[in-house]
Amino acid sequence: MRRIVIGLALLATLTACSDNFFDPTPNGKTGSTGVQLVGKNIRMLPSEAAAIRVSFRPKDPSVRVRIARSSSEGRVSACPMRSIDDPLPPQASCLADLPNGVRSSLTTPGLGAVALVRDGDPISIDLLVDYEEDGRAFEIRMPTVAVPPGAAACKDNACNPFFELTPVHGGTFTSTATFQSGTGKLELLAGRVLARSFSSTGIPYGIAATQTGPSPLTVTAQLNAPSEYALALSNTGVVDMTVIRIDATWP
Repeated sequence: MRRIVIGLALLATLTACSDNFFDPTPNGKTGSTGVQLVGKNIRMLPSEAAAIRVSFRPKDPSVRVRIARSSSEGRVSACPMRSIDDPLPPQASCLADLPNGVRSSLTTPGLGAVALVRDGDPISIDLLVDYEEDGRAFEIRMPTVAVPPGAAACKDNACNPFFELTPVHGGTFTSTATFQSGTGKLELLAGRVLARSFSSTGIPYGIAATQTGPSPLTVTAQLNAPSEYALALSNTGVVDMTVIRIDATWP
């Protein structure tokens, strides 16, 4: 069992993130025709108990996973699972050290989830999960969303986790976030959040839906393709939010 580290400040930026990390056709190569789930600013703590778990609905038993990480030290292992609630599989079925910035494939019969386990000091990661679609619902479990270090450093979603699912379809979107402690804000933002267009243009993102307060938080909105949307979760309290679960269903 790996040691557990708590109460450390959130890393504000991901220095290892490349310009084309979220490009579905990096270096001009053809990418998947399926779904891409993108997560930004996801906090990782060491230990199997603090694993980042992501469930999704693939058409075939394989998924492509890519991360960009705030530190090259230590390791991040990636394990395919049938269900998000399953115990971690034997290490032989996992990638012992997920390469930074490289798309890696994971396969298991009945695949329905992936677990990322940190071995080393806490880090933040960007995550790309690429799979052939059989459904547009996902769930992510994270150990913590820390109190932001400051408004200036965290402007334009630079610290808090947020998620996008592409391609965008029109229809009803719903999401619920639950957590054990703290208060938060769950928002569905409309605009080019991945591209940080607010920083470059000064024009705020549209807010399709928002809720603030203690757990649980729920938002519902009507999406219009081809507009871009991002689901953002922020810590609004004076203590870290812990043991976070986000369920989202995209049209």
